Amino acid sequence: MKFLFLGYHNPHFISLPEYIENAITSLGYELEVFDYRKWLIPGRIRQRFPFLDKLDSLRINNRLIARVHKTMPDVILANGAWTVLPDTIRTIRSCSNSRTALWIADFPAKFPEFQKAGPAYHHFFASGTDALKRYAACGGHNGSWLPFAADPVMHAPVQLTEEDKRKYGHDICYVGSRVSERVELLEQLCDFDLGVWGAGWDSLPGKSPLRSRVCGGPVTPDVWTRIFAASKIVLNIIGHRCDVMEPYIQENEFRMTNTKVFEILGCGGFQMVDAKADALALFEDKKHLVYYRNIHELRDLISHYLAHPEERSSIASAGRSEVLQKHTYRHRVEKIMFTLSPEAAACQH
Repeated sequence: MKFLFLGYHNPHFISLPEYIENAITSLGYELEVFDYRKWLIPGRIRQRFPFLDKLDSLRINNRLIARVHKTMPDVILANGAWTVLPDTIRTIRSCSNSRTALWIADFPAKFPEFQKAGPAYHHFFASGTDALKRYAACGGHNGSWLPFAADPVMHAPVQLTEEDKRKYGHDICYVGSRVSERVELLEQLCDFDLGVWGAGWDSLPGKSPLRSRVCGGPVTPDVWTRIFAASKIVLNIIGHRCDVMEPYIQENEFRMTNTKVFEILGCGGFQMVDAKADALALFEDKKHLVYYRNIHELRDLISHYLAHPEERSSIASAGRSEVLQKHTYRHRVEKIMFTLSPEAAACQH
């Protein structure tokens, strides 16, 4: 069985595409990778001259069609792949027996493109039920929910050195980019032993109490796994970016989880996360992790669990077991393969 995976590798760190590729090969499938962002013309020039952008886009799509003709893959899985045109997928389906699937991650980024492209594939997978709902409302009838997951090799407990413990050890850690709602929440936790890492925190206003809690900028997976291991509580703020989400979805309807829900659990961290519907559907409160709904509840929960290390340990252990049993990228690829199978396709009709 041959896979053609349409993905993009971030040059700075390992992320979702590599996790999916690892899962595909771990299942024994033959894997080929197509970089859907391998532009010939630099972006600054394409932005100035739209006809050059269109020309380079067509070149990428023609290269994909040629690759399919050459390799004849059994399955084509696109991770986002917003440069791949719907007509390209239709052409591929007409000239090959490849089963095709699109899996989108960052709703609502480029959602109009995915909304148009989704019906061209055999199946459309959304990482959040809010994106799936929106897709169905726009007439998409070939969709399923496929959440993020953990990579058991990358997202695993690590042994800490004494230097790691001194450098990363805090009662509470937060790893993530600076956005306004995260600032507002974290500023109300500065009376705890809090450590913050991520992009943008170094430019906090001088009056912010968070300035003294910022420990570093963006970190790669090999670092944040150590941060999680060294912290008593790993805080995950999924939040709701009103400036990004609207007009796609209202705040009280925001359901999507993030990758860190699974990654923290895989690392064996004791996780506190804001209660979103998708996470609630996958993991039990106070069994696999702990949910909070507002800052007052969060502060009370922090105080309780800092005083009860045995409860933290039990919940973290159960959360890791749950992820390994049900929520790895290998599980997700198996779900894709089942959904694309002729038997499943017949049931869908």
